[in-house]
Amino acid sequence: MLGIAALTTTDIGRPCGPRLQLFLQRFLRRFLRRSAHIGVLLALLGGLFVAANASPSIFPEDAAFLNVGYNNGVAVDGGLELVLPVEFVDVSVGAELYAPLRDFSDDWTVRLSGSGLVFPAFNVAASLPPLGLGLGTDVNYGADGFSAHIGPMFGTDLLFSFDLPITVSAYIGLGFSEDPGLSLAWAGQIRYYFDDLADNLAVELSSTDLLPISLGVRYLF
Repeated sequence: MLGIAALTTTDIGRPCGPRLQLFLQRFLRRFLRRSAHIGVLLALLGGLFVAANASPSIFPEDAAFLNVGYNNGVAVDGGLELVLPVEFVDVSVGAELYAPLRDFSDDWTVRLSGSGLVFPAFNVAASLPPLGLGLGTDVNYGADGFSAHIGPMFGTDLLFSFDLPITVSAYIGLGFSEDPGLSLAWAGQIRYYFDDLADNLAVELSSTDLLPISLGVRYLF
């Protein structure tokens, strides 16, 4: 019995020490890396709320949305946009979840974003509708890691020039991501508002870096 106990301690106990130590070191490194990412994400989100939509739109509005589109397979994204009570500048923030239906665990992304409408009606030419100009930003975390972007937004409301309940807007943001380094985010939306049928409903045709082509619905509240 004494020999068996000694054999167990000597031959089995010793190798477990380095293995456990290596496991703990790897776990700690991963935990600290993930914690750092989450910390940066929360800090940038706080900055958005203090300084300033899911993929940024030039026209802020309180809305919930759901889009279905294609990106190497059918995918969905949905979320919420809220207008902030900021004087002099129309500001909104939003959260969006992108998920491919084929394999959610392989390519999901959570996007937090903000937009500020700096110039609501910039007249480019007398024959053209007024152009809205603003600034947008987005922060992303998902299966591909962390990324953040900032850039200009522009758009127009066709209701004022052609009496059509349609808005067109675009955003392009330059930033960085964890994997390739320099990266680009974009969003383009065409929205039709059913003013005659329902004051709180709109459909949207959009293209973003997360979902290149999609069609969705927005519920305004």
